[in-house]
Formats: sequence, C-alpha cells, structure tokens
Amino acid sequence: MRKIISVLYLDNTFTFGGAINSLLYLLRALDKKKVEPILVTGQPEIFLKKYFDFIKWYYFKIKVPWIHNKIYKKILEIPIFSEGIGKKIVDRFRFLYWLIVVTLPETFYYCYIGKKHKIQIVHLNNILGSQVAGILAAKFLGVPCVAHLRDFEKVNTISSFLAKKIDFHIAISKAIRDNLLNLKVHESNITIISDAIDLNDFNDTHSYEYLRKEFGINDEEKIFGIFGRIINWKGIKEFVHAAALIIQSVPNTKALIVGDCSDGDQKYLDEVRALITHYGLEQKIILTGYRGDVPALMGLMNLVVHASIKSEPFGMVLIEAMAMGKPVVAAKMGGPLDIVEDGKTGFLVEPGNIDDLANAIRSILNENNLAEFMGQNGKDRVVELFTKERYAKQVEKIYFNLLKDI
Repeated sequence: MRKIISVLYLDNTFTFGGAINSLLYLLRALDKKKVEPILVTGQPEIFLKKYFDFIKWYYFKIKVPWIHNKIYKKILEIPIFSEGIGKKIVDRFRFLYWLIVVTLPETFYYCYIGKKHKIQIVHLNNILGSQVAGILAAKFLGVPCVAHLRDFEKVNTISSFLAKKIDFHIAISKAIRDNLLNLKVHESNITIISDAIDLNDFNDTHSYEYLRKEFGINDEEKIFGIFGRIINWKGIKEFVHAAALIIQSVPNTKALIVGDCSDGDQKYLDEVRALITHYGLEQKIILTGYRGDVPALMGLMNLVVHASIKSEPFGMVLIEAMAMGKPVVAAKMGGPLDIVEDGKTGFLVEPGNIDDLANAIRSILNENNLAEFMGQNGKDRVVELFTKERYAKQVEKIYFNLLKDI
C-alpha cells in the first residue's frame, strides 16, 4: 500500500494574489489519502484561518530584499555608492546581511517544520529569487525540491544557479517554460501545468442584483470590466482610454475596475483616477476597490478584459471569467496565449494598442450571438483544461515520480 507523501509548501507571499489563490485550489483538490500538505506562508493569519483551515499551516513573517530594502536604497543615493566599485561593495555587504540575518534563520525554521512533520518533498510556491531559504532547507533535509514558477525570472548567473538546484520545475504556461529554458534548465526537468480554479466558486448560481443597486447599474446597461492589482504593467490606464472610446460609441455602457494597489503603488492609482476625471467619466468608469465577491462581479458583466502591457505569466482572471460563461479580451502575449482561443472564446489584441482593445470590446458588446458563442466555448474549455481536480492529479504524479526511486 502506497504511503501518504508529506509535502512542505513554502509560500513567500504576504498580499492576496494569483500565487496564493492558485495554491489554495491545488491544496483543496489534492487527494489527502495520498498527500499530506503542510503550509508555511506570510499571508495574514485571519486569511489563513478563513481559507486554509482544512490543512496544517504556519504563519511566518516573510521578508524579501526588493520590498524590505529602504536602507539599501538610501545608501545608493550617495554618489560614491551609486555605481562602480562602491556599488559592488554595498551589494556584497547587502548579500551577506540577508544571508546571515534573514535567509539562514528562515532556512532553519523551515528545517524545524520539515523534521517535525517528516517532510518528503519541499514545494516552492513562487519565483526562485525569494525562495533561497526553501532551496537550502530542501538540501539540509535531504528531500527533493519542486519549484512552482509563477512569474518570470531574470536571466542571469544567479537565477540560473538557483534553477539548477531544483529537482523539478512546474511552469504555469509555455512562456514560463521558455523562461526556464533560457536559464539552462533541461527540458526533461520541466512540465507545464496550467493554473486552475474551483468550478464550485465560479458558476452561474451567484446573485448579483445587489451589485446593480450598489453601483447604480440598470438592467439595460452593458458592463465590461478589468480585474487585478492597479499597477502599471496590468494596463489599467490603457483600459481607461479604451473604455472612454466604448462609452462614447456604444449606448448604455459602464466599465468597472475591480482591485486595489496592493503593491503600494498609490501614485499610479491616483493617475488612473485623474485620467477618469479627465474624460469626465466618474459615473461611467467605476473603481470598486478590493472585492471578495469576484464571481458575482463577473456574473454581472457582459465581458471581461485583460489588458497587460508586459508579458503575463498566466492570467487567472481569464479562466475565472470563462468559467462564468463570459467572453474575454486579452493581450496577445504570455500566458493568455495558452488560455484564449482567438475568435472562439474571446479576442487576443496587440498589447498596449488602445484601438485594438476598444474594437474587440465593441465587437462583443454589439453582437449578442457572438458573446454567447464565445461564452459557451470558454466555459467548455475551462471544464476540459483548467479544473482544480486535473491540476492536482498532475502535481501528484510529479511527487510520486520523484520519490519512486528513493
């Protein structure tokens, strides 16, 4: 009889986003008769108690150098340390500081948890650069390390070195797979496993009439929207420009921007607000802020937009919208290329091209039959390729393959 595999999941996030959301779906769907998950994360304890109460978890205050580096930035403002030998000296001291004060204590904590639960595999949930402690912990524990790469790594010597210390890589899209190949990871050590969702969360049983009252939307109005963090590369300004063109040319339309500046980019959020004011569309383009009722908001909409202006690692919002039977419009690069069938489940447009974006949105809003056709095709595609059950089985197979010779 096959033993239960104990897996230590190390998640270096501390704000809500696609990485922790995708991990939640995976952990929900794992066969607990085969895999025992133990989670260590920087997510708030109140969030963990609400969503991860079905597994054993540990809260650990995560620090990452590109967030907690205010002193380093101040030092670089001093001319002698801003470039050349001075900067190299500062960078080396910074590396030693993080290694001794942050990385090694974090490593020892992971080892303590690993030994306590007799961990057999370490599973890293996010980019490698912030998971050095997890890589070291796997080495000290003498167990295989799986890296679930959810964003693009910079192609440099350090990233390539770290990538080669991983026993097996999970890429969430072909674009991420190509990034790993550029890091000189052998293709036999990579598999593509798309992110997935829980179909029980995204279905047409949600009530959204309360949203019409909250946002002053009548039954005749057509709604389109964008979901995600309000940061530059998500293309929120481009969406506002396109929305202005739509609202001027398609009667009875409103646009919703669902999300907040969770990365602390208040300046960009202020610029988005100013742009909406510039167009005089404060009553037509609505900023909802962070919302916990995303499925209901998607149910309210006629279509969902994904307007990133740089390559997206995956695009969770797209499969969520498709599961709700909504057509989608997305930038023609990165993860969306794996998700959207152009002309069948939605439209793919040139990144940053406002006219292309507006024309695609307009086509769907003006053609009900097209919207229904795309919405049904999208729903079928999610059921076929992007369910949490399929996702979990693929990951479980990796675990058993890694341990079969041990």
